Amino acid sequence: MSASAVRLLQQENIRLKKEVDILETRTSTLYQYFETVKRLYWSSQQIIKEENPLFALNELLYEMIEVIGARDGSLSHLDEATGELVFLLVHGDLRQQLRGYRLQTDTGIAGWVVNNQDPLIVNDTRQDWRFSSAVDQEFQFLTQSIMTVPIINQGKLMGVSQLLNKKDNKFNEADVVLLLLLGQIAAIALNEVGTRIANGEAIESDFTDPIYDDDNSPTTSIVEDTTSSYEDPAFAELFLE
Repeated sequence: MSASAVRLLQQENIRLKKEVDILETRTSTLYQYFETVKRLYWSSQQIIKEENPLFALNELLYEMIEVIGARDGSLSHLDEATGELVFLLVHGDLRQQLRGYRLQTDTGIAGWVVNNQDPLIVNDTRQDWRFSSAVDQEFQFLTQSIMTVPIINQGKLMGVSQLLNKKDNKFNEADVVLLLLLGQIAAIALNEVGTRIANGEAIESDFTDPIYDDDNSPTTSIVEDTTSSYEDPAFAELFLE
């Protein structure tokens, strides 16, 4: 066999190996997505039985960020009295700063989703007129890409969930489907907590803030010296009329 033929075979072998690697990666990703859908389905059946549905919701949000490969994520509740979005659950670099922070719903990607009640993917924020850099400027953050979906319960908008800055790729429609499923569970959880309080089965202080480990992952452990009830304004205002 000639030297040129050997080189061609080597090049073809390299090409085929790359294709196999790509297929294996896609298969692994698809498997992760299927497993996540299954997890979300069972969570939707069980979350109303949780002692604190917000803890379970917080863990699901963290898992969603990991599976999709985003760097940051949040879930915000719509305050009907003020027309503002209140950051309720947050993971990522701005976790401490954003919880309880309020956003107007007449600007930005989240505002667009609130007013249109449709999911939205923006993979290059600087090229989209709907993006507002107000939060980035206030907290010295850089939002490069963002995916936002509405949280709707029986036709009523309750808030939005968002993932930011996907690490190795662009947000896509499969990601939207997963986040929409999480939004349905969020609607169930928030409605359940509100119902328990309205029926006198619980009080606001029964639903303490989610606790986080050092690596920003959630844990359901409760700090013994946590003082009462809803010191985080996002939780306090969530259920008070």
